[in-house]
Amino acid sequence: MGRGDTLNRAWRYVLLGLATALVAAWAQDAVVAKLLHPDAELPPVTKQIPDLGERHFSPKEEKTNSADVIKAYARPELLCQDPKVQQRIETIGHRIITAAKLLGPRQIPLDGPKDPELTFTFRVIDIPDINAFSAWGGNIFITRRLVEFCQSDDEIAGILGHETAHTMFHHLHDQVQRAQRYQTQQILIMLAAAFGGLDTMAKASMMAQYLYVSIYNGHTVEQEAQADWAGCYYCYRAGYNPVGLVTTMERLHKVELSQPMPKDLGIFQTHPWSDQRARSLETEIRALGLPINRREVLEAITAAVRLDPTRPGHAELYLGDAEILSAAAAEGKSAESRAAGLAVTLNECLAQGFRAASLQLVSEGDHWVIRALGRTRPLDVLTILPADAAAAGQPLDSFATVVFHRFQARCRQTELQNN
Repeated sequence: MGRGDTLNRAWRYVLLGLATALVAAWAQDAVVAKLLHPDAELPPVTKQIPDLGERHFSPKEEKTNSADVIKAYARPELLCQDPKVQQRIETIGHRIITAAKLLGPRQIPLDGPKDPELTFTFRVIDIPDINAFSAWGGNIFITRRLVEFCQSDDEIAGILGHETAHTMFHHLHDQVQRAQRYQTQQILIMLAAAFGGLDTMAKASMMAQYLYVSIYNGHTVEQEAQADWAGCYYCYRAGYNPVGLVTTMERLHKVELSQPMPKDLGIFQTHPWSDQRARSLETEIRALGLPINRREVLEAITAAVRLDPTRPGHAELYLGDAEILSAAAAEGKSAESRAAGLAVTLNECLAQGFRAASLQLVSEGDHWVIRALGRTRPLDVLTILPADAAAAGQPLDSFATVVFHRFQARCRQTELQNN
């Protein structure tokens, strides 16, 4: 191929790019859609929500592109066939979009009050991914695996709030706008390279692609952060605990670390890493004056008492599904009464929060104590008496060590499950 052919080909690219950009710019008749039936009953709140501003977008663009989305993802063979799962998502989603309508960003029509309204449609799809995404036309998809991955309605609300925020801020429209601006940049690069020969053209094309990825992904990181904090506000206003999005991000970080990809993605990074997002969300939640209590949104283990009719005079203390200690009658209390008191104390300590790594077994003269470092002070989590060891037929020190290891192992297992 000669130099003249290369120049002609370059000019064809230039003219095609200019035509595409002009058509896209001509088609931008921005009209704003409104939410349809955001009428779920929401609880009263006392915290002040920041003004989320206002946004404009074209319902024509949404309607046209949503047809392709529905064709690709709303196929019967992909949709979840469990009506209970679908109903759960729709119920949570209804409250989230009601909160979004109240908080904004305000949707302002440009071409008149009779613009088509935007409806939100939540669908659960059965594909082997832990994922959720928002698409054109208010279509929001969440995979069944992500629904199962979430441990509470609060966590699901966090995901749906995040995706609803993408739609409310019309981030897909922004991405289209950036792509159109990039076309002009690419045209200039190709023009400059057209006179440098085929090798220069190839290098310029590659440089243009890298430039696009860098600029496009940088904006995507900002959009993800915006959807995180707006989704946090939606959850709070809808009556859900926004800490659910924090705990979901923390566990998703474990999934990310298990994937065969480098952690430092450089210009190819399209999302902030989930641990960074979780820390940023904690800051937003504290700014609302809300506590960060992960146990409220997780399938948190609790202490309970079980009685074995074959062992009168004993009561088993369980942590989740693991037996920790068989309490014996002591200090003027029955076994049942002692075990109940131990369970109450243990659950109070769990609510305050501690890490398995902080647990210590401490001798207090005639008894042993499992102690943990709480957020504000040391916590006496569990007391082991000589009567407990005698009932088990073991010396007190060795029995206390066994109980400690059981307890520590169960706490570590929970931490691994919940990050």
